[in-house]
Amino acid sequence: MTALALCRCAREERPAPGPREAVAPAGQAAPVERAPHVAHGPRDAHAAHDAHAAHDAQESPHAAHDAQEPPLAALTAAAESGDVDAAVALGRRYLRGSAQLPADAGQARAWFLRAEAARPGSAAYELGRMSQSGKGVPADPVEAVRWFEVAVDAGSADAMFLLAGAARTGAGLPRDDARAVALYRRAAAMEHPEALQALGLAYQHGELGLAIDESESRRYMAAAGHALQHHHR
Repeated sequence: MTALALCRCAREERPAPGPREAVAPAGQAAPVERAPHVAHGPRDAHAAHDAHAAHDAQESPHAAHDAQEPPLAALTAAAESGDVDAAVALGRRYLRGSAQLPADAGQARAWFLRAEAARPGSAAYELGRMSQSGKGVPADPVEAVRWFEVAVDAGSADAMFLLAGAARTGAGLPRDDARAVALYRRAAAMEHPEALQALGLAYQHGELGLAIDESESRRYMAAAGHALQHHHR
């Protein structure tokens, strides 16, 4: 079976730590969708995880965002006044960089930490990604896992997906296939495309302690395709 490998999109400025929380906040911005690509081979369940790292490595200024986002001065003023959502949004803007604002991972992390101190879970996913990729800080898989666990507790499906990847590979915590499957299932219940794909491929190849089940594999892969097409992230 040809596996559909799904790339993660760039995280837009959202008030919550992940784009598919259990309850989406009012006024949450829709993220930019990226086109899927096709990958091959029995281990393609890892491709979606690799896409996160590839995106982190390729982030660059995007002028198109400038016309869509709040004015930088207004966003900064709101963040400095204690608006947690604005602080997270400003951190993301510093992390990504734009025509208005050069990328600055140190400033991004400072705003994420400020938001996290005010409302635990608000920026934990972003801090976990920075620790995982080594962007702005030394790469530290243990620290990444710690932040992802906070984000999972806050309801971030993206954090569930990345924590599942860490559990399946033993990056920053002992390898635990059962925990990986449980996390994939939690994220899949929130219609997270990559988590659905990971389960589909696991059933296809008999991975993560799951027996080969073509019917379940097809069901999860179909759900992944549907989620990618119908759920803006």
